[in-house]
Amino acid sequence: MKALSKWVAIVALTSLSFGVFAQSDPTAPLGYEAPSKATKTKTYRLPRLDAILCGGNNACSAVINGRSVSKGQSINGYFISAIHDNSVTLKRGERHWSLTVFNEQVVQ
Repeated sequence: MKALSKWVAIVALTSLSFGVFAQSDPTAPLGYEAPSKATKTKTYRLPRLDAILCGGNNACSAVINGRSVSKGQSINGYFISAIHDNSVTLKRGERHWSLTVFNEQVVQ
């Protein structure tokens, strides 16, 4: 009976020790605070303007990422606020972007 109670005591003490974890690193220097975990911000890729199509009545539409869109629509979370004959203005939150056709060929 003594052996059984000794075995039960050992099992109970070892199982309790698994639940105890240090709240801070005991080997860290005094006053050290671990850096807070960085929050990941989601980045949205700016859409690609493929073409701008304007009709006779100055109503323009655009082809963005291979999809035909018009003013007031949204694509990939970007709101199309204006379409001109040479640029498209996008809005997301308080930020604005102006996309132009052939912008890779512009030399400054």
